Amino acid sequence: MKLGRFQIPNRLMMAGMSAGTKTDSNGEITPEMIAYYVERARGEPGMIAIGASQVVPPEKRLYGPHAGIALYSDDIVPSLSKLVDAVHAYDVKFGIQLWNGGGTEGTSHEELFSPSGLSSNVRTARGDGTARYRGQPNRALEKAEISDIVKYFSSAARRCADAGFDFVEIHAGHGYLISNFLTPLFNKRTDEYGGSFENRTRFLLEIVAAVNAEVGDRIAVGLKYNGDDFLGEEGWTLAESCRLAPLAEKAGADYITVTAGLVGSPKLTIPPMYEPQGCYTDLAAAVKPHVNIPVGTIGRIKNPEMARDLVAAGKADFVCFGRGTIADPEIFLKTREGRLDDIRPCLADCRGCIDEHLLRNGGGDASCVVNPRMSRELTCIDIPDSAAANPKRILVIGGGLAGMEAARRTAYSGHHVMLFERRSQLGGQILLARQMPGRREIGDIVPWYERQLSKMGVEVHLNTEVTESMLKDLSPDVVILGTGSAPVVPQDMMDVVMNAEDIDIMMLDDLVEHQLDVGENVLVVGGDQNGMVVADYLAQGERRVVVAEALNHFGGKLAAHDRWYLLNRQNAKNVRRIKNVHHIQLTPDMRSVTLIGDGAPDTLSGIDTIVFASDRRSERSLVEVAESLGASTYIVGDAHDISSENAGTIFNNIAHAYDTARQI
Repeated sequence: MKLGRFQIPNRLMMAGMSAGTKTDSNGEITPEMIAYYVERARGEPGMIAIGASQVVPPEKRLYGPHAGIALYSDDIVPSLSKLVDAVHAYDVKFGIQLWNGGGTEGTSHEELFSPSGLSSNVRTARGDGTARYRGQPNRALEKAEISDIVKYFSSAARRCADAGFDFVEIHAGHGYLISNFLTPLFNKRTDEYGGSFENRTRFLLEIVAAVNAEVGDRIAVGLKYNGDDFLGEEGWTLAESCRLAPLAEKAGADYITVTAGLVGSPKLTIPPMYEPQGCYTDLAAAVKPHVNIPVGTIGRIKNPEMARDLVAAGKADFVCFGRGTIADPEIFLKTREGRLDDIRPCLADCRGCIDEHLLRNGGGDASCVVNPRMSRELTCIDIPDSAAANPKRILVIGGGLAGMEAARRTAYSGHHVMLFERRSQLGGQILLARQMPGRREIGDIVPWYERQLSKMGVEVHLNTEVTESMLKDLSPDVVILGTGSAPVVPQDMMDVVMNAEDIDIMMLDDLVEHQLDVGENVLVVGGDQNGMVVADYLAQGERRVVVAEALNHFGGKLAAHDRWYLLNRQNAKNVRRIKNVHHIQLTPDMRSVTLIGDGAPDTLSGIDTIVFASDRRSERSLVEVAESLGASTYIVGDAHDISSENAGTIFNNIAHAYDTARQI
């Protein structure tokens, strides 16, 4: 594929994401960042891009969230060159995104700038797609400042060329500054930069032309913009995207990547598992016929076979992988070698990659729910068979995520590993979680683990309950307990359980595992991740579901993007959520319940079923037995901790098991 004056070796691209960006206090590129990109470059995709990097100097802007790499200073060039040289050891074209955040929301003490002083952080009312403003005040740009920012983009591109990059990508999507100008909802200007389509696109086209003029034929110039804001007529639409494409090509764009969405739009910029894979590919397919330059697609594409089919069908010229490269840094290498079954799947659970970095304005290292080495590539060096000269007999009890990860990682080191699971299949609670609406994909990690355990020679014993006598007979050197947790009734709810006459009492796990029948009026006790997803599961037809949560918020352990979609799903189903519920008691007739909270008591009449989805208890019954036999004993996952902030999540269980196994 031709990109400007470059020939791209293949049609796979590692999309620009800020997750791998790490600079030190002086703004220099860190060794950790170099390790992150080098590890992914080894697979030699056609292109790799660094995510949003700031072009406007700090003294000229009020704010720009998670500023990234400082492309506004010549001082960054030597540092960038080290990164570029390291990546260029492989046959890959390396680029970087030119960016300013514009009116996207920062923290409460920060002021933003935008075309018309309007925040580009929107929210929708009850999932109906109606946009309304939500965000802090920000300042409208003066006309003279607009031309200054165009120059900042072009001078940043020159620095990238000096550092040795092969291309730059102008980021004009997602409600950032350029996107603010394109979208009528945020651009209310009455000068030549607002109003008509020609005026709203002027800023972008001036930037493309200026960047192209600055770098000449030294490097290629890419453009990333929204195919659709998903805000209806108030937003930037697909029709306008198609109209813009040939103008961008004429201004000097060598390729276009079509993305979508804003912060808080009905469809988010980084779609979670509730969106189908390849959810934005039709946008690229619509833009593609309007230009002669390559058009790329992005959005929940994690399967190389899907990427191949999209190109073969003519929907795009190249395909961008973002979170898939975080989940498995070797995704491109494994694709080249035909080892597709070995690719660790992205689950589109943004707990690590988005919440830990982007939502903290760059303040936290990004991680991954399935790849605990993410952001630790430099320090977590996994060496196969490192313990093969002195292997230990390791017995893992429990085949949930923590147990499977502990077995995989210890077997990877060369230990002799046996895994015992009392159920008929591996997976533990993930087998229940994948039955929740829109969350089936979360179970994709289980067959991956099954294949890895088989390849590494782990002895897997299903339908086997480990007993004290078995432990004595097996005489392991190491015992790892991944026995999980079980739901329990909160102590202050025991009177309800003991005295409810016409109300069915159910535990979350039993409800889902055994497909129990519930009534038409259900109270779910607990509004964290478990209670929230089971409320969505129960809210079918005319059934009324109420969620009672003790804290001041719902779904605290859910990834923010998952929570946003789930709240809209519940709203559409008329699920009622009540927070700050301190106590639940039966009415005198024992047929209804009253929720006691900060306000007036709230009585729910006609409740047929109460589902307990809050408190859980770690299962550790075999710890003392294992220790008494002299085996080194470790506890992982829910069995280790079920009460702390991140406990009970995929993210926590896999990471804890991985770190524990590396010590053995």
